[in-house]
Amino acid sequence: QYARREGIPVGPGRGSGAGSLVAYVLGITNVCPMKYGLLFERFLNPERKTMPDLDIDFSDDGRERVISYVRQKYGETNVAQIITFGSLQARLVVRDVGRVLGVPLPEVDRLAKLIPREPGTSIASARRSVPELEQLYRSDPQVQKLLDIAQRLEGLKRHTGVHAAGIVIAKDDLTNYAPLGRGAKEVITTQFNDEALLKLGLLKIDFLGLRTLTVIHHTVQLVKARHDPNFDLMQIPLDDPKTFRLLQEARTVGIFQLESQGMRDLLRKLKPTIFEDIVALIALYRPGPMGAGMLDEFVRRKHHPSEIKYDHPLLEPILRDSYGICLYQEQVMQIAQEVAGFSPGQADILRRAMGKKIPEELERQREDFLKGAKQRGIDRRVAVKIFEQIVHFGGYGFNKSHSVVYGLISYQTAHLKANHPLEYMASLLTSEIGRSAVAREEESKLVHFLTEAEALGIAILPPDVQTSEVAFAIQEEGIRFGLLAVKNVGEAAAEAIVRARQQGAPFGSLEDLCRRVDPRQVNRKVLESLVKAGALDRLSDGEGRAQLYHRLFDVMGRASRKREEVLAGQGSLFDFGEVPSPGSPLAPSHASVPSNSDLAWPEHLLLSYEKEVLGFYLSGHPLAKYQQELTLYSTHHLGQLSGGGNGQLRIAGMIANVKRLVSKGRKEQYARCRFEDLTGEIDLVVFPRSYAEGMAKHLRPGEMVVVTGRVSRRSEEFPLELIAEEIIPIRDARERFIKKLMLKFVTAGLEDALLLKVKEVLTAHPGACQVVLQVSTPRHGDILIETNLRVKPTEGLLQSLERLLGKEAWKVQ
Repeated sequence: QYARREGIPVGPGRGSGAGSLVAYVLGITNVCPMKYGLLFERFLNPERKTMPDLDIDFSDDGRERVISYVRQKYGETNVAQIITFGSLQARLVVRDVGRVLGVPLPEVDRLAKLIPREPGTSIASARRSVPELEQLYRSDPQVQKLLDIAQRLEGLKRHTGVHAAGIVIAKDDLTNYAPLGRGAKEVITTQFNDEALLKLGLLKIDFLGLRTLTVIHHTVQLVKARHDPNFDLMQIPLDDPKTFRLLQEARTVGIFQLESQGMRDLLRKLKPTIFEDIVALIALYRPGPMGAGMLDEFVRRKHHPSEIKYDHPLLEPILRDSYGICLYQEQVMQIAQEVAGFSPGQADILRRAMGKKIPEELERQREDFLKGAKQRGIDRRVAVKIFEQIVHFGGYGFNKSHSVVYGLISYQTAHLKANHPLEYMASLLTSEIGRSAVAREEESKLVHFLTEAEALGIAILPPDVQTSEVAFAIQEEGIRFGLLAVKNVGEAAAEAIVRARQQGAPFGSLEDLCRRVDPRQVNRKVLESLVKAGALDRLSDGEGRAQLYHRLFDVMGRASRKREEVLAGQGSLFDFGEVPSPGSPLAPSHASVPSNSDLAWPEHLLLSYEKEVLGFYLSGHPLAKYQQELTLYSTHHLGQLSGGGNGQLRIAGMIANVKRLVSKGRKEQYARCRFEDLTGEIDLVVFPRSYAEGMAKHLRPGEMVVVTGRVSRRSEEFPLELIAEEIIPIRDARERFIKKLMLKFVTAGLEDALLLKVKEVLTAHPGACQVVLQVSTPRHGDILIETNLRVKPTEGLLQSLERLLGKEAWKVQ
């Protein structure tokens, strides 16, 4: 109630609490449990020995306000956050021991990364399963010492932290029940962890911050402001055709729980038609059900309902929505009640026994189940079969209460994207500001969502100090880039620029901008980034970005001097006076910027600066003008690669950056690069042998190359890698792959002098590529003329032809 009253978005429910009818009628949850067969006993029943968790989702930017409210309402001494204990797990203990022993960080990092990330992995099990780790242990005394010490320390408590969501509330002073401590940032925590607190009978509530709720809230506000003031997301139909078309086509980038590549593949196979299909997807897309083949079986039954069979009529109403598959924990409980006459509490005990797979407990439950089924007149063979099936599937069963409420959030985000794409994408992009730094140099989600917006036909308008807001904003039926999304532009700087513009007229010049903003907030680094992003283009007075960049220190110096004079009552803000000396401390750092301010930045440099501060190429792509050639040289493009089954492939693109490394064992050089084409990016790995055989000379940032290789993935948590087998520069690829150069002419206005110039250019570049003329005539249409000319299709030749005939005048085959 407090959160809703204060405008803090609250989720429709979470976990087993969504099965409580009391929580529903009180407005704690928003999904009627009776409609979806959700069971109160999954949440709480007389046989349960511990208090249930009550998990509540709040928007990520409102969670702290809710916690403050709880402290005020129940008393500062009655409420505390919950401590967590960080253990020395395998990877962490290796890093810690390596640091203490003084082992070089790259070597420790490599050693730690050899240990699989799977939960429960120990150093001992990693040595058994990773031959390379065991080999290092046996051959390198330093590694042996490090791992021996690490194994002895493994599992010990390393540090304390604060539970990500857990809050404990007591009826009186918490120190009567548990010791308290002061954690980071003066946060008061219990000194017992959550398991110990539950054993004491204390109530633990999880207040979780869910960013999707913020996205939904902002989208709804935009829809209300731009379209319908009475729009209510809780009243949208759950059978909207646009929404299901989006889901069936797997256009779910940015959709809660449904945006992973695997989930999109599943959506294409399943083609959901009802809300219950979405609920099932969330329950199915987990390692257990996928490994057990439940996912494929569910899809098959969805499309072939005649194959669905029920072992007993009592099962049909329970399993109908999941096409005869026992998918949810609640279904296990319902079957136990209907077939074997279990009480709701007994059914919950059976559900927990199946989840934990304890043989002795399962055998006890089996006898009780068969006994109850016999009393209901059900044949023993049928009862045995039913029990075995629910043991098999029930072990992977998912909490349907959670699946339904999270399925509702998934549906709501899909509905907003399908029906209000402009508003949804603007909110989604704003939510990613500040979160775009991604580990292992993966493409940031911000860039991912910008690409998706463009795919939806939404124009992405460049940042502009004259029109941009702090965050992304809808303007001119497109989305205007927010100033805060530009690298090095903090919230204070973005707000200062927007505030100065709103308080007066639009900025008249770069000088006007510098005069009207506080230089402590909008400093030199901020302005340099804004220039690189193109956000000051409208203040350039005809200058290019290079000239604007190099004029910054003059302008800032004059603005600073004049501001000081005005404050001292000595001058006018509109008279900038003389330029300060070149040694001014306001002069920008030009270490990475060409120093000749008389020249415009070349296109590739301008675009590289855009990518540096925006995360992507906004004005174009350095490879765009080579699109025709890239397609000709490539068997695949990066946007279509998957984790396997690609075989050997050839991709033309550009090397974005290069890391030259040395292998630990043999001390051999190899390289890791970021490789991109017009559809995406990937890690390119050049192993020592290939590196030594000549590939190293082609590894330069900005170099356009054709890579032949294979796609690999070390494990699920790592991104795809392209293992290079051959790398050749674009200039060499032209000679190898281009067989024909076609030149286009139109007979109208064609002059002999032009033809002679073209022939001179062609004969100056002899080679093996045939020249074909495509002549467009008014009467006979296009005529192809094969010539005897053979050329070498170099960059110089193509540029000369463009100068003579225009950019669209040639084509290669």
